[in-house]
Amino acid sequence: MNEISLLSIEELINKLHFLEKKSVPKWGKMNSPQMMKHCSNFIDLYLGKIKVPFWYKYFGVTIGKLFLIYISKKSPLETPKNLSTENSLKIADQNLDFNLEKRILEQKLNSLINLEGKINHPIYGKMESEKIKFLIIHHTTHHFNQFNLIK
Repeated sequence: MNEISLLSIEELINKLHFLEKKSVPKWGKMNSPQMMKHCSNFIDLYLGKIKVPFWYKYFGVTIGKLFLIYISKKSPLETPKNLSTENSLKIADQNLDFNLEKRILEQKLNSLINLEGKINHPIYGKMESEKIKFLIIHHTTHHFNQFNLIK
């Protein structure tokens, strides 16, 4: 794993406290509440709480493992920007409550601290909780970098 991926959940929560409603992203179309909801939804996805279309599972079985190896070797700061997001996970609402989305994301991140065992990822199948945490930290760090929270 690379150096930046070693951020802890606690460090991500600390960085979240510096996000402001009017924070301007370096790229992309999301505002700060949309980004937080996006990250919250992806936590739910990684934990198997969101069902995905069959073709996502097919992707996971066929080339998904190669994607995991690829992403595991890349710093979240080098992850390609503006990647396409599955329509069911896109956040269209422009008027989300900033403080509510912040509380929800912080609660979800906190819930990961003691996560253990195997998790049934809806795309990649059963995975160790440490790998799930890695993917969540990687994804969240990518978006925190988008909003200048990673220095």
